[in-house]
Amino acid sequence: MLESRLIERGMNPPTKKPKPKQKYTMKIKIALNTKGRELSDYLDKVNGKAKSATASAMDILNATEVAEKQLAAFGIAKSSRIGAAMVYTSGGSVARAYKYTRIANRITAVRGGSFWYVTSIQRIELFPNQDGGIKVGLNADQEKTALSQVRSKFYSIAK
Repeated sequence: MLESRLIERGMNPPTKKPKPKQKYTMKIKIALNTKGRELSDYLDKVNGKAKSATASAMDILNATEVAEKQLAAFGIAKSSRIGAAMVYTSGGSVARAYKYTRIANRITAVRGGSFWYVTSIQRIELFPNQDGGIKVGLNADQEKTALSQVRSKFYSIAK
């Protein structure tokens, strides 16, 4: 209403400046002996009051250990694991009768030289038919190593 009156009088209405989008770039080391509570504090900030299906710092540490075991099962040497990615979604399965969505987390981590580093934490909603889990992503060299390992274990190519 105020804007229309200003336009009728030949005046320009005030313009609102858009707020700049906040980008959070993080690189939080995941280890048992990490000093401070940086990861826990960030999880508390993202989750708010939600607690039941959300991730804790210990859950993330356990997920990185599972990802390490998967990389080892692929036959990838420790020195070649740099750059592998992991996406961990918190929240287990629930009964089919459960009809509400749950607040959970999706954590993305990248393998560094000796440790995993969290690069993003998102708050997501899971439907009753969705479960959490761990997915490991490989780069091209790691994929070649994993495929050659699978080929050598399960089948051979006839010449």
